[in-house]
Amino acid sequence: MKVNIGVFAHNSKDWERIRSGDYSRPPAAPDYEFVQRAFAIADLAEPLGFDGIWAPEHQGTPYGMTPNPIQTLTYFAARTRRISLGSMVVVTPWWHPIRLAHQIAYLDIVSNGRYETIGLGRGVSKSEFDAVGVAREESRQRFDETLDILKLAFSRERFSYHGEIFRIPEMSIRPAPKSRDLGSRIYGSSSTRDSLEILSRRGMVPLFVGNKPIEEAGKEVQLVNTIRQEIGLPPCQPKNVLFMYCTRTTAEAARVDEYLLTANRDVALHYGFADPSNFIGVKGYEAYAGRAAGATAVLAAAAGGVEQSTPKTPGYHPSNLMIGTPPEVIERIVAAQKACSFSEITIVPQFGTMPYDEAEKSVKLFAREVLPVIHQMEAPLNPAALPPRAVA
Repeated sequence: MKVNIGVFAHNSKDWERIRSGDYSRPPAAPDYEFVQRAFAIADLAEPLGFDGIWAPEHQGTPYGMTPNPIQTLTYFAARTRRISLGSMVVVTPWWHPIRLAHQIAYLDIVSNGRYETIGLGRGVSKSEFDAVGVAREESRQRFDETLDILKLAFSRERFSYHGEIFRIPEMSIRPAPKSRDLGSRIYGSSSTRDSLEILSRRGMVPLFVGNKPIEEAGKEVQLVNTIRQEIGLPPCQPKNVLFMYCTRTTAEAARVDEYLLTANRDVALHYGFADPSNFIGVKGYEAYAGRAAGATAVLAAAAGGVEQSTPKTPGYHPSNLMIGTPPEVIERIVAAQKACSFSEITIVPQFGTMPYDEAEKSVKLFAREVLPVIHQMEAPLNPAALPPRAVA
């Protein structure tokens, strides 16, 4: 099974300054240091034997600071020769579809066809949408039309498009991509059941990013494959993003509690989950309003107001956390694959306030003692991920 490294740059300790609204003083450490440290970990991917590098899209807060995943992946395309590249995800409503199509095609050329996982998503954070001047109420329509346009752009030399939002005159993508199968490399990320069903009926394969229980993700794979059976498509396997902290001893792994607490706080703050008004009445985002209680508990725990021994939603669900000694991490990955039937994984080795030197040690230990085992591991499509009729 393939294993990739996810590049995340977090200036997590700066949330205290942001929440106080004190912009009269700079961050204790500048953002660029965290970007450089995240890149240094990604630079280990090829020499340590990993299969790919993936990048997210976030901007405007201390969380996930990667404003253009394609730019990041282009940087690593030039620094590597073998490994594949993936996005987790490009937030399509923030892009003009023609600009996106051209940049995907260009990355395909400069990477010699190594942009293998074109992960797309709809986005959630009010602040990120507001900053680029896009209404969240339009996000689903923008996503759907962008997907239409990408499919046309990657399958025809000349194409045009007339939608509710985008009107594209007859044109060509130039330079044309090297690969002729870019349309089949598109994966869809979703956090709600409605979005999952919509994407599935469009034939998209799911990409899970660790924000739901692995068992729930497994049930969603069965739903996806049931829909695919209805529309005449073969069953599929998702790709999963999992959070990893590999340590020599179980006692050392206990240090992760602080990092998880701050990571879940970062998620709650970045997405605005603690304030239901960010989502109530916003078409397509109503389901997120119910996360306010969990987000409030996470923020209180991070502030020291309550004890929290295990991460609570919203945030990284424990079943997606590959944490422990090498044998424990292997056991967790095997169990997660059985539950979700993923075909490959991307590990995120740094989150919250975890120091990057600790993340680097964790990656190196994982590469020595876990990666060879996972590379030899099968990644089957398990019966639980198939439609009920197919199992009988």
